[in-house]
Amino acid sequence: MTYQKEELLQIRQKVGIVFQNPDDQLFAPTVIEDVAFGPMNLGLSEDKVDERVEEALKLVGMTGLEKKAPHQLSGGQKKRVAIAGILAMRPEIMVLDEPTTGLDPIGVDQIMEVLYMLNKEAMSIIIASHDVEMVTQFADKIFVLHDVEIIGQCTTEEIFNNCETLYKAHLRPPKSAELLYMLKNEGFPVNIKLTVDEAYHEILHALGSPCLS
Repeated sequence: MTYQKEELLQIRQKVGIVFQNPDDQLFAPTVIEDVAFGPMNLGLSEDKVDERVEEALKLVGMTGLEKKAPHQLSGGQKKRVAIAGILAMRPEIMVLDEPTTGLDPIGVDQIMEVLYMLNKEAMSIIIASHDVEMVTQFADKIFVLHDVEIIGQCTTEEIFNNCETLYKAHLRPPKSAELLYMLKNEGFPVNIKLTVDEAYHEILHALGSPCLS
């Protein structure tokens, strides 16, 4: 399928893509120049570009690092700058490929906090990821793909009540959900829960169940 230049511009204003590796996306000498690149190419005035860059950097918590070179940043900071570059374009939809790859737990929390905030402010977020733990905390709707086919689509609670779908796609459910799934298959009266705390209380409830007396 081919698009005219005008159509591509419209698509890029509606859909922004954040790569798995921010080094593949960041190229300008400084953070501020990198984030400004997108809105500049939309033909906006200098004042409008400055406004969007300032707003985007503030949203991802990168204010104060405008003059830094991207290669001097940590992995999490690079990802936030990459997200800021897309935010400055003000798309309706943001698509991210493995946004938590290569980050420590603190970096993961920071990135997901930004995405959660953006989603609450009415931006649609689409994430392609093998990080099932992260998905359980963030996603409203899950699509499981295997061999370029969608083999499952439902809520987080529904998908983990059928772990076989995940196994088919070579994915592992959260440990708490996997344990409860195994217990359920052995006849324990448990429901699938997604957090350790919920799983703990579900198991205690099951141990006190008359079915196990």
